[in-house]
Amino acid sequence: MSRAAVPPRLWTSLTGGHRVSPRRTAERGRAGYTLWQRTRASFSGVVLPPRAVPAAVPVPRQVPVRRREAGDGTPGWFSLPPLPTVAALTASGSDTVVLETTAPDGRTTFLLRHPAGDTSEYGLELVVHGGVDADRPLLVTVSYTRQDGRERVLLVPLMPARFGPAASYVRLSGFGPGAAWAAVGPAPLRTDTDVTTDTDWTRDTVVDSVRAALNETTRDAWRRVSELVGDDVREAIGSALG
Repeated sequence: MSRAAVPPRLWTSLTGGHRVSPRRTAERGRAGYTLWQRTRASFSGVVLPPRAVPAAVPVPRQVPVRRREAGDGTPGWFSLPPLPTVAALTASGSDTVVLETTAPDGRTTFLLRHPAGDTSEYGLELVVHGGVDADRPLLVTVSYTRQDGRERVLLVPLMPARFGPAASYVRLSGFGPGAAWAAVGPAPLRTDTDVTTDTDWTRDTVVDSVRAALNETTRDAWRRVSELVGDDVREAIGSALG
């Protein structure tokens, strides 16, 4: 075997001789090369230049958003689909359903209605199929952004009907196309203590929610709620019912 047939670095290693190639001044690259590339370069005496390795992009930490709780067994807040702009052009001659969606529980239907004779307001009908206790109303909390940019929170109670599913019908004052809205529930009405300390049960919210009722069925549900809550909330409900 001649020296010319063997790479200089390997020849030096085999013969125990002195280094025949000049000391490299550049750092030998490893990152970005395969094992085979590094091995072949080692035997051939080729110095692999360092490759620029893209810095890892940090993944933003997902911080959970704290949501208001609406009642025991709350499944969590969920977004509702925005009202399409074309729906705002619905004729006002009759009470028309312009949007329909179902909650994650699969048994609660949200029906966005355009009340007859009113071109600026929308109404929300909530229908729950089964699972409603006659002694303890269910509660749905709806939050949405009004056209003026303010947030509105509505508490909507539901009681079982004599015939058919439990249903309530409320006015969505200031709601319009593209408005962001979400809901939580239905969940059984909480105890007196919980209702008193829940931030959703402020006097203004309770009064606003009661006055949003669009039919007697919804007002009856509020009368049932008033029998189960503390004095402050009961007085607020009574004053709103008139």
